[in-house]
Amino acid sequence: TLAVATHTEKPIYLFIDDPLSELANSMDQDTFTNAEVAVFLNEHFVCVRASRDDVPGIAAYGQQWLAAEQKLPGWPLNLWFTPDPLPIEGASYLPPTEEWGREGFMVVAKRAADQWAAGADGVRRAAERRQQLIADYLPFAAEGVDDLDAALTTAAHDWIETLDQESGLFGEAPHRAEPELLRFLIQRGGKFQAAALTALKSRISSPLRDPIDGGLYRSTVDTQGAIPVFQKRLTDQARFALACLDAAAVSDDSIFAAGAKSVIDYAINRLSPGDGTFIVGEDATQSATSMRQTWSYDELTAMTDAKVAKTLGALTDGNVDSAEDLEGAHAGRNILHCSPLETTGATWRDTLLKLQAARDADGDARIQITATAADHGLMLHVMQRAADELGDLDYGAYLLGTRAALLRDFAAGTEFFSHQSGSEVPALPLDYLLVGLGLERPELISEADAHFYDNEFGLYYATTDEVFGVRPLMGTTSAGELPGAASWRVTMADPDEILVTELTAAFDNPDAPPAGDVLLALQTHLSTP
Repeated sequence: TLAVATHTEKPIYLFIDDPLSELANSMDQDTFTNAEVAVFLNEHFVCVRASRDDVPGIAAYGQQWLAAEQKLPGWPLNLWFTPDPLPIEGASYLPPTEEWGREGFMVVAKRAADQWAAGADGVRRAAERRQQLIADYLPFAAEGVDDLDAALTTAAHDWIETLDQESGLFGEAPHRAEPELLRFLIQRGGKFQAAALTALKSRISSPLRDPIDGGLYRSTVDTQGAIPVFQKRLTDQARFALACLDAAAVSDDSIFAAGAKSVIDYAINRLSPGDGTFIVGEDATQSATSMRQTWSYDELTAMTDAKVAKTLGALTDGNVDSAEDLEGAHAGRNILHCSPLETTGATWRDTLLKLQAARDADGDARIQITATAADHGLMLHVMQRAADELGDLDYGAYLLGTRAALLRDFAAGTEFFSHQSGSEVPALPLDYLLVGLGLERPELISEADAHFYDNEFGLYYATTDEVFGVRPLMGTTSAGELPGAASWRVTMADPDEILVTELTAAFDNPDAPPAGDVLLALQTHLSTP
């Protein structure tokens, strides 16, 4: 690509997506299908598309670029470079036209093209200054808190004030499962633990969990938590399972063990080919598949009966609130939900398999991309906990396959340790940390610190080498994503105190309490002797 750009003297347009990014899908449908856009891009740029896990170093560089210019981070990334390559224009999601105060895609693309056409030398000088800005970027240093326990108590109160106890929802839509927040509140004990258990119990039986395959949807978009985004991510299943296992450890209510088994079984049965590996998830947001995420009463009863429909929460005229379904996409249809304790036994198993077969007949929503080493390490940890704490021998057998896959396909623990199965992309900090957690090999955690950690600033780099002349930092994760390296590392043995202090920077925001992963990490650290 660089050779082509240099030969043609065209700047580079790089689009970095995430296979489960709604906004990347939106750009595919609304922007890249436009013939005029395609002609313009191909005329003025050398165009490249990549997944964030294929080019994690460049992806981290792009996120640092946006942070340095105080732009909104996230996925996808739209990046324009000189042929050298030096940074010209960068943005996360760009709508097809101006909306919500954002520039439209073609506005930014034309600006990059016009700048280059007006004079490459001037663009390069500006790009060199931008490159230095990116290289010099550091997030604001934390001052620390005088009384961490008191700060955590205040944060717990702040979060509980946003909780609707009946629905188990925190704050405003969109609503995510918030597994780390729930785990934090469970660890705090007392009224915080009681509130978290009530909320988690509600979420297990809500439309956030798909009763057909047992998997957890990514989020819900309405105020009542009743209309899911029809995507399921492997790591969401693992994180939710950990919350359920934590709850089962302090409660006699069997729904928490059932909730953990539901999402773990979904991951094994739907997201694994049976060799110990897992794929990233599934996306049923396209029309052909999303309709089978909802059911008319007649469709459901034609395949089952009225008793099954009632148990699954279906109504004759549909159970979706028209006031919440703004586009009318689910009019007259049902989004199924129930407790996993209500769908046990061979008869229910056969019924749910029949509904799953009907759903798959409309198209397989699974994304056939193998998950990262970190994702496998986390699943291994979850299955080990479930085997130990729930006494499920099947998990004990399956985790052996995942353990073998990490050693075989990712070369975990060797100099060839890779981020993706069989790839040459080196493992990232999170790969070392979570594979170390799953394999119970603390030396991998030490290697993460040795290879990536900067003990002067309390930060993790994303790579061991420079990317376009910059060694990028591990950026802040987006809401709902797998927590970053810093949060995980603080939950483990002997984290650097500077790293712990840097996490407390989240307390400096007067408008919102810290995110659940930060609170869980600090609470775990505080509770560790």
